[in-house]
Amino acid sequence: MKKRITGLLILSAVPMLAGLSRLFSLSTGAFTLDGHERFAAEPWVASLHIIGATAFATLGAFQFVPSLRRGEWHRIVGRLLSALGISAALAGTWMALRWAPKAFDSAALNAIRTVVALAMVTFVALGFITARRRQFEAHGAWMLRAYALFLGAGTQVFTAGFTALPFMSPYMSEELATASMSAGWLINALVAEWILQKPRLVQLRPF
Repeated sequence: MKKRITGLLILSAVPMLAGLSRLFSLSTGAFTLDGHERFAAEPWVASLHIIGATAFATLGAFQFVPSLRRGEWHRIVGRLLSALGISAALAGTWMALRWAPKAFDSAALNAIRTVVALAMVTFVALGFITARRRQFEAHGAWMLRAYALFLGAGTQVFTAGFTALPFMSPYMSEELATASMSAGWLINALVAEWILQKPRLVQLRPF
């Protein structure tokens, strides 16, 4: 279990550090990061998305620790993360639909971002509802699906990170950006469904 949690934290490390760097730049007004003007135009939306998604991906990993599920930690933190996760997903939807597109963004990619964000909201809401009904197996399944999508930013470091390398510049296109970003969410979603086919590997109580 420790290895699994460590792996989840490592996967979330890069987007977490990027998010913290973005928050620092917003607080100082430094124009050192790519696309800073887009974030600075609506800093509260950006902050809500970054804080919520980072908390869900990092603290959420500890919701899988069996010893922590026996106390109040699991329930209290789970409720907090549910609220933060929904807020982050809704803020992300606003960013995709309302913000000026950056290089190689497309209508298709923003549509996919919106679908993923709405899926996050739906999964978290269903997870909360099933927990209240004490349907813990269904609750764990919905929360695992939500967590997998939130961790998509970590997987995108591998599926889309290479597109930022200098030698990729001549080959970049909206289609490649859409495919590489979508691959991160798709891979995580498939892994989550694979895990759910093996219920003995993951047994969750209320998130």
